[in-house]
Formats: sequence, C-alpha cells, structure tokens
Amino acid sequence: MGESAIGVIRVSGPDAIAIVAPLLRTPSSLADFLSHTLRRVRVIDPKSGEPLDEALCTVMRAPRSSTGEDVVELSCHGSPAVLRLLMLRIVEQGARVATPGEFTRRAFLNGRLDLARAEAVALLIGARTDRAVALAARALAGGLSDQVRGVWSALIELIAGLEVALDFPEEQLGLDCATARATVTRLRDDVHRWIASARHGRVVHDGLTVALVGPPNAGKSSLLNALLGHDRAIVSPVAGTTRDVVDGTLVLAGVPLRLLDTAGIDVARDEVEAEGIRRSRRAIEESDLLLVVFDGSVPPATRVLAETARHARVLVRAKSDLPVHHEAAAVPDAVPASTVTAGGLDALRERLACEVEQCAAAAGDEGVIVASLRQIGLLEALHAALVASDTALGDAPLEAALIDLRAALAHVGAILGVDVGDAILDHIFSTFCLGK
Repeated sequence: MGESAIGVIRVSGPDAIAIVAPLLRTPSSLADFLSHTLRRVRVIDPKSGEPLDEALCTVMRAPRSSTGEDVVELSCHGSPAVLRLLMLRIVEQGARVATPGEFTRRAFLNGRLDLARAEAVALLIGARTDRAVALAARALAGGLSDQVRGVWSALIELIAGLEVALDFPEEQLGLDCATARATVTRLRDDVHRWIASARHGRVVHDGLTVALVGPPNAGKSSLLNALLGHDRAIVSPVAGTTRDVVDGTLVLAGVPLRLLDTAGIDVARDEVEAEGIRRSRRAIEESDLLLVVFDGSVPPATRVLAETARHARVLVRAKSDLPVHHEAAAVPDAVPASTVTAGGLDALRERLACEVEQCAAAAGDEGVIVASLRQIGLLEALHAALVASDTALGDAPLEAALIDLRAALAHVGAILGVDVGDAILDHIFSTFCLGK
C-alpha cells in the first residue's frame, strides 16, 4: 500500500454505525445520517479529541448495501499513516480487520450476489488487459449466472415432470421421455458451448506463455528485446550467452503474453550449459506456443526443428538482413525477420497475433465468458451428467435418468452457491485481496 489521493475505509456489520460514530465530529449524529448520502465530516481521535483528518462519509443501511448489512464508508486522504491510525481506532471501538474476500463473502451469504458473480469480482480485480476487464465485468453483471440459472430452472422442471410420470404411469401425467430427452439434449449442447467459451475466456484472463527456442546464437535474445521494445535479455555474438530462462510480457490481441528467452539447444560444453538446455526443454513442454528461431544465414539446426515439430509453433528465420543460406530458405512457412533493420518484425507480430486469436477467440468476444477454474470444472461435470441422463432417457429405466439429472442439478447449485459448504467458500474467498 502506498500514498494515494483517497483511501477508503469500509466498516460492515450490525454495529457499524455505533463503532464509527465516536471517530466523527459532526453537527448531527451519525445515526441520523440519511442512507446513501455523502457528508463531509471531521475525523478525530476518540481518546484525545484531536483532529486526524477531513473525510467524506457515507452510511448505507441494510439491506441496500454491497454486503447486505449496515455499512459506513470513510473516504479519507490516502496517507498510509492516517489510514493505519484510523483502522487502529476503529478496531479499538469493537471492529476487526476483514479477512480476504470477506465483504464479497458477506454479500453472497446475504443474497446480494450469487457465487458465480462473487467469483467474478476476483476475476475483475485480476484482469490485466482491456479484453479481460470486459469479460470479467460481463460475468460480474450476471452473464454466466443468468445462463446457469436457466439450466437450474429447466432441470427442476424436468425432474419434477419425470417424477410425476414415474409416480403415475397409468394416468400419463408429467413429461414423456422423448420431450425430456429433447430438453436434455439442448441443455447438453448449451453447456458444451459454454465450456469451449470459458476456455477461451481463461486464455484472455491468464494469458499465454510463448517460448523463444532455437540453437545457440540464432538471435533469440535480440528478437525478445525487439518484441518487448526494450533490452530485457543480454545480447552477445558469443554463442551460449543465455544460460537461464529470461522472461518479459507484452499484450497482443488483448491477451497478455509471457515471452521466455531460453538457452540455445545444442551439445552442452559444460554442466552449466547442460542445465540451461534442460530448462529450455522444460520451457518447451510448459509453453502454449513456441517461436522457433534459426539463423537464416547458415544451415538450420535440424535437431531443434525436429524436437519442436509436435508443438504449436511459429518458425522465424532470423538475421534476414544477411545473405540467405539455401537450406534455410527451403524451410517452409518461416517468417523472415531482422532485428538490425527491423524488417519482418511487423509481419511476425501479425502472425503471432493470429496464433493468439485462435487460442483466445478474439473474433467472438460476444459469446466468450470468463470463469474460474472451479466453475469450468463444474461445467464439465454438469456436461457429463447431462450426457449420462441423455443416454439413460433413451435406453435405461427412468430412475437411472433421474439420478443423473439430480447430479446435474447439484453441479448447477455448486456453481451458483446453493448448498455449498464452508470449506468451498473458504477456498474461494481466500484468493481475494483484502478490502473485497
């Protein structure tokens, strides 16, 4: 925490007004403040009566507050020393410091947010690009919640209708299996589409890891610096200068990319170089995309080309300002680039952006959703339960289909926060920052 123009202190709970009141000097009592009205106040030390700050105070009475409880917010000057002192005095009056995510957790427990929207708060805080912000804001506004609630309602109707049909088979009441199966098929297809969309959304939120790999002295470090726009890696004509993985970050197509400059892959001359090569190979396995760099003025390193063939990759014929070796020119689909003349760098960025867009579905943000890993796992479990119930409705007793449909309903409930346990809530909200 550093200096800022404004620092906001939020107090939430049934005694919030009574706890904050002794710190304020105002013409009227804090208990008489109109709800949701901003008032200028003088903040004092309740022990000595000495002034501490001039602030703006807002009282938000339950249930019309972010947490569903009485809330008092003080917008103070952003001095860390002032804020720490005021926090200490408020705690002395009977409050305690909130745990990570506790305000959002109280909002969920008091019905102000469902769990899907509560998790979207963390996604919005963690967003690193404009696209990630837009997707998280859509989730916070209820994008995923509204879709999942539709599945919840449909499943309840399905289960109720099939149970009636099971209890009164002679009267032909409730739902028939053909109608129920058509609904399950529609839900299954919807959830399958959401899973694919959520995976694209995770790419936008988390970003991609791109490793620059190749033989020694191929121009990987120079290319990393050129893509980043500043000198991040040491560049030298001496082969083997890069001994460890060096990283940097840039944004393409609204997606954060972590670029890894790796040690050249060749026969190791010593133990340090051997360790660098081992780390390069580990980076290859852990990266989403490879930029395979080879020196276009010499025969390409067939070892590296063969080793990276099964990975998603973009081939880069570096040092294109030098005469091209005929074997290097024969490598198909390689992008020529020079960090000396900057030739080909724009084309390389465009090619890299195209690869990113394929991973992140940049052309279809209207349908993309962002979800937590927990939510994606539950969507996958929901899809599996719907597939099983679809099969059961076709060739199994109705009781078996109802078991699978109830399992699907439980997965939907876990996404929305219906009947979830404290352990799950503890895990989710522990990832939040303080103040949320």
